[in-house]
Amino acid sequence: MAQASSSDLGDWAAPIRAFVALVEAHDLHGLLFQHLDLCERRAWLHLQRVDYAHLEERMKLGAVAHELHRPRDRSVEGLMGLAPDRIDWAGREVIEAKGSAGARRAVSMQTLFYALLLMAATGRRWSAANEIVGGRKKLPVAVGPEEIARMLEMARRLEELTRTPLAPPAARKSICESCSYRFLCGFA
Repeated sequence: MAQASSSDLGDWAAPIRAFVALVEAHDLHGLLFQHLDLCERRAWLHLQRVDYAHLEERMKLGAVAHELHRPRDRSVEGLMGLAPDRIDWAGREVIEAKGSAGARRAVSMQTLFYALLLMAATGRRWSAANEIVGGRKKLPVAVGPEEIARMLEMARRLEELTRTPLAPPAARKSICESCSYRFLCGFA
C-alpha cells in the first residue's frame, strides 16, 4: 500500500504510517478492531480463526437484510483486500452498512479502519459513516487525531494478542447475551 505523504495529511501522516505498518505486518483487518472494542477475548478467538457467527440466526438475518437493502456496489472494486460496503470517491467518504445502531463505537472502529487505509493509500483525508440498513440513517464516524491514536493503540494490542498463546479470561459483558462466542466463554 502506498504511504501517506506528510504534506497532504499533516500531523496525521506519521501515526497513519505506523498504523498501516502494524496492519500489514500482522495481517489485521477491520472486523478485528470491532471485536477488540467489544471484548478482548472475542478478538483473540477471531485472530485464532475461531468463528461461530455463521451459526447465529441474528447474523444470518442481518446478512440477508444487508444484501436486500445495501449490496456491495461497484465503488469498492479493485481495493486489494479491503471490503467496505461503499465508497463515495468524489466526496472521499467510506461507508459501512450495519443492521442496527447498536454497539456504535465498536462498529465505527471497522469503518475507521477503512478510512485510515484509504488515507494512507491516497495521501488525502477521508471521512467515514455507518449506514443503518432499512432505516436509511447515516451516522458519521469521527476521524481525527484522537481516533487515529486510538486505532494505533488497538493495532498494537491486536499485535500483542497474535503472540498470546492462551485466550484472555472470560469476563461477562453486556454483549455476551448476543455474542456468537458465548458458548466458549460459558455464558450461554
